[in-house]
Amino acid sequence: MKRSDSYDEKLSQKLKNPEFAQEYLLALVDADDEDAIEVEDALRLAISKMGTTDCAKLVGDDKANVDKFLKRTRALKEETLNRYRRPFGLRIKKELEKI
Repeated sequence: MKRSDSYDEKLSQKLKNPEFAQEYLLALVDADDEDAIEVEDALRLAISKMGTTDCAKLVGDDKANVDKFLKRTRALKEETLNRYRRPFGLRIKKELEKI
């Protein structure tokens, strides 16, 4: 099967290291950075770089579901989002702030 254009072999290998993957995702969503992106978009980027098949195995979901998430035709429920971020040793923290 042909890999997507966004697949990156070197980055894919690095993302298999949980510590690297964790830092990669945290850097993408860094709230202090003007280029920060949303958590789901960071996951999509990481998944596209590592490959959907590898990600599906890692998170315990069907490849078709991972593909739908990447194509934005599937929104993740909080439970599923937690399953997708768990292998990276991350948790989602929701806060309400005064603006």
